[in-house]
Amino acid sequence: MVLTNKKIQGLVSEIAGDSAIPIIEYIRDKKNVSEFIIADKVKMDMQTTRNILYTLNSYNVATYIRRKDRKKGWYISYWTFNKRRVHDLMHSMRRDKITKLRDQLKREESNAGNFFICKSACARLDFDQATEFGFKCPECGHLLNQQDNSKTIENIKNKLKELEAGNHC
Repeated sequence: MVLTNKKIQGLVSEIAGDSAIPIIEYIRDKKNVSEFIIADKVKMDMQTTRNILYTLNSYNVATYIRRKDRKKGWYISYWTFNKRRVHDLMHSMRRDKITKLRDQLKREESNAGNFFICKSACARLDFDQATEFGFKCPECGHLLNQQDNSKTIENIKNKLKELEAGNHC
């Protein structure tokens, strides 16, 4: 799989939010960039920048080294984008999504026609849960109606096909 800018941005957005995209774009082709320079260049406050960088680091998408500033005595982190990890993480997240969708599909298919929803769509309950609440919505109190989940099943199958074809992160 070729790592396009769009795929990298999609992954970064998924794990750290849209505000992380400018940070990754800035450090993408650089090595050991000071956190102060990053915050300045992407026009974010220092705390927000650090939080995003630490989130990216928790997925090993951005790595850092800490050095002590000799004049001030502070520790400064220098950040590098870990492009190799992005590819592995994309595959891993894709596998996890496929597993979750398969589990959801199995649940939907085994309970076809046994889901109930109120007219406000506050809650979606299976038969046992609906019985427990007397077929009344636990959120708004409206009567629960049986839901045809064939469209839900079809949507899950389509998402699975797309992910299994490798067209989506």
